[in-house]
Amino acid sequence: MPRKKLSPYLVILLGFLGVIAVGTGLLLLPFSTKEGISFVDALFLAASSVCITGLATVNVAGTFTGFGQAVICLLIQVGGLGFVTIGMTVISLFGGKAGLSGKRLISETLGSSGKLNYKRFLFRAVLITAVMETLGFLINLIALRNDYSGGKLVWLSLFHSVSAFNNAGLDLFGEGMLPFSNNVLLILNTAVLAIVGGLGFIVIIDILSAKRWRKFSVHSKVVLVITPILLVSGTFLLWFSEWGKIDFLNAFFMSAMSRTCGFATQNLGGWKSSSLCIINILMFIGAGPVSTGGGIKCTTFFVFLAGLLAMLRGKPTIVFHREISRETLTYAMFVATVATIYAVLTGTLVSVFDPDLSLAFIFTETISALANVGLSAGITPMLSTGSKLLLCLAMYLGRIGFMTALLVFKRRWNRGQDESVRYVQADIVIG
Repeated sequence: MPRKKLSPYLVILLGFLGVIAVGTGLLLLPFSTKEGISFVDALFLAASSVCITGLATVNVAGTFTGFGQAVICLLIQVGGLGFVTIGMTVISLFGGKAGLSGKRLISETLGSSGKLNYKRFLFRAVLITAVMETLGFLINLIALRNDYSGGKLVWLSLFHSVSAFNNAGLDLFGEGMLPFSNNVLLILNTAVLAIVGGLGFIVIIDILSAKRWRKFSVHSKVVLVITPILLVSGTFLLWFSEWGKIDFLNAFFMSAMSRTCGFATQNLGGWKSSSLCIINILMFIGAGPVSTGGGIKCTTFFVFLAGLLAMLRGKPTIVFHREISRETLTYAMFVATVATIYAVLTGTLVSVFDPDLSLAFIFTETISALANVGLSAGITPMLSTGSKLLLCLAMYLGRIGFMTALLVFKRRWNRGQDESVRYVQADIVIG
């Protein structure tokens, strides 16, 4: 009897759950913390690290020992690269082959077509990660040399570099990056690491390989166009919204962190509601696909807008002289709609569990969790157990993707659509 192969969607779900479970167990070990930690807080932090979110219910620097901090750093690295990417790289190193199901698994994780050279892509992704984190580490050594020294300087520089490139937003400074709002080198280095990590490995490899704009794929062109637009518009909007309270550099930094990472040089608890709305929109849109960032992805947002404009004009959706397929348009609409509904439902439930907290802060926390960003108005430690568990689920679903979660229930995942049956189309009045 032939062995039934597991669905790649189920492998992705179980893989991330497994890593989170192992991380939770490691963080619960007596020598991982200084005074112990509850199961829910350990689970929350493990999920936040693996899902590269950055929300924390406890002070990471004050709660965890060096071993616990190292576990968190490793979880961030695994979450950033993705357990599939790391697993397939290990298989390749030992001369193994991915096989058809393995390639399908990577394809689902990377969101790429079958034309991709997986082995080459995986090695390049790992190499890019190593190079960027090493450069970030060296620059951090210079940026933090006046505040720390010795082994602490080395460890903080390394941890912060890994956290920034993987868009995790977790830090070991104790007070976050609030004390470093005037450290220009640290701010720029953190922003560059997060932005590059948020572009996605497909785009970075395309830039390094093609080198010329006309040779870039449509995907890379979309990401490279929408990313600066969101960064610049976010910078100016935050600057004007918090006029007189924030300089242009920190407005740029908060704009970059809102889309991908989660570090903060400003106290969001004292910001205007308009500023929080801007941040929520940037967080929800997020970074590029196949990246270390989160959100519904900037390409989804771009396709959604392009499709909407094309529909209003009564024309096909054309981007860079290429027509976007109906399947891609449907996927973008699906992801944006489901993510919006889920964010509203989760935020509402959190407000039920914690009715005394500000609704604006709750929805900022919820979108931050779902978009795997990590920005917070400071209410994370105040959340009840029910709210923490809800946000854990939001971080998890945000990282693996709603489509992946739903396709677990697809019975014939390795077969194409049955085109032998056709039904008469129905007309339903919309609007």
